[in-house]
Amino acid sequence: MALTQYAEDSPAGRILSHLRRSGEATIKELEELLGISTTAVREHLAHLEARGLLMTRQARGGPGRPRLVYSLTARAEDLFPKEYDTLVTLLLREIASREGADRLDALLDAVGRRLAEEYRGQVTGEDLEERLIHLRAMLEARGIPVEVQPGGSLEVFSCPYHDVAQEHAGVCSMERRMLEQVLGERVQIEGTIREGRRSCHFHVARPSGSEV
Repeated sequence: MALTQYAEDSPAGRILSHLRRSGEATIKELEELLGISTTAVREHLAHLEARGLLMTRQARGGPGRPRLVYSLTARAEDLFPKEYDTLVTLLLREIASREGADRLDALLDAVGRRLAEEYRGQVTGEDLEERLIHLRAMLEARGIPVEVQPGGSLEVFSCPYHDVAQEHAGVCSMERRMLEQVLGERVQIEGTIREGRRSCHFHVARPSGSEV
């Protein structure tokens, strides 16, 4: 299974993959696995430990000093690929098949409301521009690059639900309705990554004469 941050055939990648399979290993075992010196193994282990990816325990295996045994931390699991998008796509497909498209849309609406509840308390401001800036900061904290455009538009350069949205356009509508609830304004979609554009463009449709 390929790692998402370290090359699978690199020393660090091989250490992580080996520990994922075996559970734990000593420095001696990793020397034999990698075919490198004790010093080199220790350097790679120190790097991974500093990143919070490894933990150690002392183990006795006979006479002499206890040996250090290395294993993965819970944080290291984030380095291995996940199939969340596949699972969500299959779940939505199954809901649509069993309950119908209307039921699926209703469930997506409910999910959008839950997301809005998480954001709403942190997206504050008397005017729309201020609220858009707060929303941008929140989305970027999730790793989603966003720009606020003049006139009350939000340009999102990465779809957090990209693979799911390819099959279920309702996900885009869910995001639009979530933004409406967070911003307290009507929002229109003027283009999406799903349609082949480089960004998803959301525009706040304010009544004529309103100021941003």
